[in-house]
Amino acid sequence: MSNFHHLTRGIVISDDMVLLAHAIGHKNTFLPGGHVEFGESAPIALKREIEEELGFSCEVERFLGLVEHTWEKNKELHCEINQAFKVRISELEGLKSPTSREPHIEFYWVPVNELDKHNLQPYPFRKLIQQIVNDDDSVWWESTLGSEIDSDNIA
Repeated sequence: MSNFHHLTRGIVISDDMVLLAHAIGHKNTFLPGGHVEFGESAPIALKREIEEELGFSCEVERFLGLVEHTWEKNKELHCEINQAFKVRISELEGLKSPTSREPHIEFYWVPVNELDKHNLQPYPFRKLIQQIVNDDDSVWWESTLGSEIDSDNIA
């Protein structure tokens, strides 16, 4: 059995800090956002998810790229496509720890150079967020799936 997930993720950066979400009781963190519903665009889904999770409206500034990821849970294969967008949430500027509206999730800011310590998943986002901080505005694609394509050589 396998499960497919179409996800949209927001990368919120302020003063070399990135906003991460953490599902309480789990070891990894992830970027704000969530599932894209059938017939919904990724930017609209991201705005909806951030409103649901944080209670704030956001500005989706631009498409950054895509990360394919796979993992196994309870002997079931899961595969996800993450569409990532640069997001601005003006109400979060200066807030130390935003309060989650969902009891199973917490949010906090992490220095961009400490994403490994916080086990950000999917892990390709760790490298890609550093590109954003370094003002590399090229659109990117990464994958944790076995592939014959070298992502560094995609034109």
